[in-house]
Amino acid sequence: MLDKEKKAVGEMQKKLSEIETLVRNNPNPKKKIEEIKAKMEDFKRKAVSEKELPRIIQQLTKKSSELDIEIISIKPIDKPPFKTRELPQGVSKAYIEVVLKAPYKVLSEYIKALGEMPIVFTIESLVFEKFEGMEREKPLGEETTETPRKILATLLISSYSVWKL
Repeated sequence: MLDKEKKAVGEMQKKLSEIETLVRNNPNPKKKIEEIKAKMEDFKRKAVSEKELPRIIQQLTKKSSELDIEIISIKPIDKPPFKTRELPQGVSKAYIEVVLKAPYKVLSEYIKALGEMPIVFTIESLVFEKFEGMEREKPLGEETTETPRKILATLLISSYSVWKL
């Protein structure tokens, strides 16, 4: 009986120690909760709803024309071509496929510009393909007025939508 009581006291001390560690790590839980709520609200502001997809597509198109990138197609995708993880309740994910033609350097500027937009995007996939007609017209060594070689790139980007917290 004494061993049983000693074991119970030991378990209680262990629980108290865990609680004490939690209190030390979060001395002001209300402040921590407010910080988390503020981060969630910020994420919610930057998230995409399906109603906003036309505006987002317009922004993506505008950025491409600023960089003189030729957009082949840009469209929302209902289901991505890969297995997705289940999202928490109240959260969804919108996918947009962008197919464009541009030189490598300009494409990198476009991808950088995605990160600077007021919406948080994730690049789910990026596929490069050789664009037909990229061969030189003149042999190497002869002067050419060659424009930068272009590639065909397919970007699958996504953004989260937060409906309920």
